[in-house]
Formats: sequence, structure tokens, C-alpha cells
Amino acid sequence: MRIAMAVQAEQRLAILIDADNISASLAGDIFKKAYAIGTPIARRAYGMVNCFTADGGWARAQREYGVVARPQVSNVSGKNVADIALVIDAMEFLYKSPCDGICVVSCDSDFSALAAKIREGGKAAYGMGGPKTPASFRNACTKFFELRQIGKKVSTNTARNAAPTCPRCGGRLTEAWTKSKSKCYTCTACGGMSSRIDVLKKTVSQESMAEMISAAKRHEQPGCSCPSCGASMSILKVSAGKRHVEVDVCGSCRTIWYDKGEFEALVPQDGLLSATVTAGKAYRRETVLAVVADLRSGHLKVLNKKSLETVLRVSYHVPLPDVSPIIGTLQSQRVIQINNKTGAVTVVRQTEPK
Repeated sequence: MRIAMAVQAEQRLAILIDADNISASLAGDIFKKAYAIGTPIARRAYGMVNCFTADGGWARAQREYGVVARPQVSNVSGKNVADIALVIDAMEFLYKSPCDGICVVSCDSDFSALAAKIREGGKAAYGMGGPKTPASFRNACTKFFELRQIGKKVSTNTARNAAPTCPRCGGRLTEAWTKSKSKCYTCTACGGMSSRIDVLKKTVSQESMAEMISAAKRHEQPGCSCPSCGASMSILKVSAGKRHVEVDVCGSCRTIWYDKGEFEALVPQDGLLSATVTAGKAYRRETVLAVVADLRSGHLKVLNKKSLETVLRVSYHVPLPDVSPIIGTLQSQRVIQINNKTGAVTVVRQTEPK
């Protein structure tokens, strides 16, 4: 007697990941749940270029889970080019691919309409996201899976001293300083800049800054990836007087990303001390007075010319073109003497007037 057994074919899935919105540390749980549903025949991740560089969080996930990167470049602030690329591919999988289901991995409620369209197209619409994923996206899916971090966390920076990358063009960010002596990072390729939210304390009230952080944590409008911690930033409209600027704010580490010209428009009284542009004679005079006072009081001690150059750059935030003129001024005013052969620096004692 032959017994007929119905064998259910394993579902073929397309896994589409919003890498700007989902941390790479969740990759393990994503594919653990995916294989519980079926077989991921397509594994793609969409995000800005820095998500997939050597220091980016998804670089290791590409190697470990066979994720195919779909890096995007945004030419205009606030445009979700990665989301659009994900939707385009989802439509191709819906109408042209032999897959049985499409899984959208994101915490963004904007994908609710996409999930509904996939269901209407006759395929299973699976969703994956964090605990704060809006109900609108959860309910639009055929089935939604909540992600939790498992195993070893994938770091967005393989080393503490690794240079951050630009979230707009993927270029390297260079350490810089504002005129108010606040540390920041700038991109020489696209002109963008990142800084801590404290830089705005002279322009924006403490209450407004607290409100900005609260709004960033709600993550209502996703922005670019944070160049500091790799989390998805939020696009916020910041007003200072009559000026209105849209910036990307990280609710996790309080980093702000400004596209070219946005920082200057928001904080016109401040500005950058570029590593390739002189800060001006007035700035050099003020710096010389401060260095002279520190040298003669003993608060500043240097052994040679090279260490003096380093101190001026690091401790006094002197732009590179101003380093040599300031050292020359210290010599001409007989504050220091430099040995031409060894480079040793000697502080000249101040003589009492007769």
C-alpha cells in the first residue's frame, strides 16, 4: 500500500536590508530567522558608501553571510536614495523573480506601503526590525520578526583610532577645529562636517538641544549613517533666528552631520580652522600671547622644534600654515632659541627692566 505524502517546498526568499537603518551587529539574527523561513536566494544590503568600506559595520557581514552590497551616493541632503534603490529591486523581485517571498529588513515605517504591495502582488511580505519598529510596518507584513543582537557584535570601527568616513561620499574625514576650539571632522571631498551637538550651545538653547536629541531618538525621518558610531541618524530641521537648516542628528552619540555650508549658515559667528587655510594675523597674535605665557610660567615644556610644532597643532589648534609663522614670532621676540643642528628649544628667561 502506497501512502501519498505532501511535501511542502521550501520558500525561496529575497532578503533586502536597509543598512542605513539596521545595525550590522544584527546580521546573525537576520539570517538565522531567514533560514527558519526558507532559503535566501538573494541577500542584498542598501546604504550609503561608508556602510560597506573596510571600517564599515557591514563589511564583515558581506564576507560572513554573502551579502551583496548596494552602496549609494546622495547628491542632495535628506534624500533617501538607498530606500529608493531597495524599493526598485523589491519590485523586480515581485514581478520578475521566481522567489516566493520578499523580506524587508528595516525599522522604517516608510516601507509599509512596499509590504502591502508585495502582499497584493501574491507573494509573502516578511519584515524584520528592532523593538522600536512602528506598528504600521509590522502590521503591513505577512509576518514580522523582531531582531535581537546575538553573538559577537560587529564593530563599525575596527580600531578606536580608525579614521571615520564621510556618510555622504565615503571619503575620509579629517580632524579639524572650529574658531571656538571645538573638535570636529571635515570631508575635503564634499565639504561636509560632523561635530558633537555641544558646538551649537552658543546658538541653540539647552532646552532646544534636549528636544533635538529626543526627536533624534524617535527616529521619525531616517538620515545618513553616523560617522562616529555607525547608527542611523535622524533628519531634523534646526532653526537659529531666521536661518533654517536640515541636519542629521544621531540620537545615540549626539553627533551632528552638516552638509557643505550648513554649519556656517547655522552658526555664522563660528567657523572652521582649516588645516590648509591660515586663520589670520589676529588669531596668530592671540596664540603667541598664550604660548608665551605658558612657556614662561612653566606650564608648557617642549624639548625640540618638532615637539613644539606638535603642541601648537594639538593643544592650541593652530592651522598648519600658521605653525611656522608663530614659531618665527616666538624666535624674533626672543621667547625661545632653537639650535639649528639639533632642533633643541630653549626658553629665554625674561629679564627684569633696569
